[in-house]
Amino acid sequence: MRHGKAEPYHDGMDDKKRELIEKGKKQAVAMLDAARLWWPEGTTVLWASPYIRTCQTAAFFDTRIPYTAFHTHPAIAAGDLDAVYKDILCGSDGEVVCIVGHSPYLEQWTKAWTGLDIQFKTGSMALFDYDPFDSNGGTASLLLYMSPKAAKLIKK
Repeated sequence: MRHGKAEPYHDGMDDKKRELIEKGKKQAVAMLDAARLWWPEGTTVLWASPYIRTCQTAAFFDTRIPYTAFHTHPAIAAGDLDAVYKDILCGSDGEVVCIVGHSPYLEQWTKAWTGLDIQFKTGSMALFDYDPFDSNGGTASLLLYMSPKAAKLIKK
């Protein structure tokens, strides 16, 4: 999942401290409300970049999608796929792993895993069937991609 829309970046601003704007909060709520309808069964472990906007987005899971653990990892913010693979994906034990991250890294990882070019709009989410041990770095099949606009069309 990509974080919701954040306050605009400007010179001198610490990118790590950018917060969600109201639209970004609404995007996260709409996406997670819709995701409840198709969320995979099993234990969910939630991972996010340590940036404020990704943690704020992840906080909307609290009342919408149950999870057993929440972690942050700097590799998500840095786009370090090798560290994400070793520290997060290979460490999972059959759980549903949800990563709240950033563009362009989510697009790059999707391309590496599936060969597909997908643009992650703010607040959007993709669902993959991922096998970390299939090849070097793992492979995945895209099961679903949804933008916040599409999520708003789904009746609660």
